[in-house]
Amino acid sequence: MKTMIYTWLILITAGLAVAVHGGGDVEACRVYFEAAIDQEIADCRAMSALRSSRSAHLRLKGHREASKALFLETHKAQLVERMVALNMAPKPYKVDRFLNDRFSCTCYAQWAPPGKI
Repeated sequence: MKTMIYTWLILITAGLAVAVHGGGDVEACRVYFEAAIDQEIADCRAMSALRSSRSAHLRLKGHREASKALFLETHKAQLVERMVALNMAPKPYKVDRFLNDRFSCTCYAQWAPPGKI
């Protein structure tokens, strides 16, 4: 798992280098945003393993992360297009905040823990 994370970090760094030295800023940003969303999906899948924890709070976190991964996979293209349309700078903290905001406004407000409905 750590190897995959390091591999993604290297790819994102390479994407940033291409964005800085490349000519097509919009396309470079699009590539960066797609890679960032892929990394976030991988992180959420890793955290979704907490669903089998003995702690109720960690199980809840695991279910939330699984829901977030599903949301990101389903809406990846729309999220990328929205970030490009907003002319968002390709910075990790901005992408994280945007994705968290979109998830919380779209899904998390309607999300309930399994068995609580």
